[in-house]
Amino acid sequence: MKKILFLMIFSICVFAQDSALFNIVKNVSIPDVQTAIKDAKALKANYSDENFTNFIRAWKKVEALYFAGEIDDDYLDTPRYMDVFNNLKEDLNSQMQRVIDSNDDPKKALFKNSFKTVNALEYVLYSDKTITDRKKAIAGVIIDSLVSKLEDIKGAYEEFLTSKPKDEKFDTAIVINTLIASTYRLKEWRIGNASGSSSKFKNDPNNNRAEYFLSQNSFAAIDAILDAQKEILEDKNYYNFASLSKKLNAQKELKVALDKIIETKEKLSKLKKDDFSKAQDLFESARALHNAYYLSLIDKLGLKANVLDADGD
Repeated sequence: MKKILFLMIFSICVFAQDSALFNIVKNVSIPDVQTAIKDAKALKANYSDENFTNFIRAWKKVEALYFAGEIDDDYLDTPRYMDVFNNLKEDLNSQMQRVIDSNDDPKKALFKNSFKTVNALEYVLYSDKTITDRKKAIAGVIIDSLVSKLEDIKGAYEEFLTSKPKDEKFDTAIVINTLIASTYRLKEWRIGNASGSSSKFKNDPNNNRAEYFLSQNSFAAIDAILDAQKEILEDKNYYNFASLSKKLNAQKELKVALDKIIETKEKLSKLKKDDFSKAQDLFESARALHNAYYLSLIDKLGLKANVLDADGD
């Protein structure tokens, strides 16, 4: 796949306490992590479909705008310990079935990092219609691990707010890089692979490739990702990415991105739930959104991006 890395911005600076990233972390990132923690605990208390969907939506918002790894290298790989979608060679489902079937204590049985991910949790709860006491015990250990990592992310963000400020160039590069990477994965992994629109699975749609095929939450995840991006692009009563874009006369390019988010959400809402067989137009909208960031907005903001080949499977 192509991954966008190492963005450099050549624009004006403002004080870091007023930077877009600072205010996004304070007003969006930390509240989103808090919601994910709350929803995870609610799921552990009651393994209902509604609670699982709420947690998935909350987690996708955290993952879609994950800045902690750029803020602190110690947290660079944290999302991979929580979610292995499209990043795991082995068959996780068959391994989780062996965990379920074993008599080992759940903490001992879940000895691999991949066994304590959101993907593993979905299999435990949705591999069949019955959630046994054994599955509940396993799910509880997985959720505790996820909550612990979410608490770590929250701590990284809180530390960022009290750390020595960096200039707007550095902060804005982080935001743009995250948006570009997020939309690439959205269009290729989360839409294109299942709809048969990606180069890897061209003209070969298969709903089984969807991110949350078992629980039928793939569309909910996509919608949450779009909502997360929309949240940081819209005008707010604090200095944010929209404020920066206005300062650099990039309102038109920002509006294109916002319009594409709305368009993609509308196309998603018109499709049969989690059916990617007719999602080719959805893919095109997501691709247009990606290009709105990677081409138009970058150019207007004075950004340069180096594109490196990387294996994301």
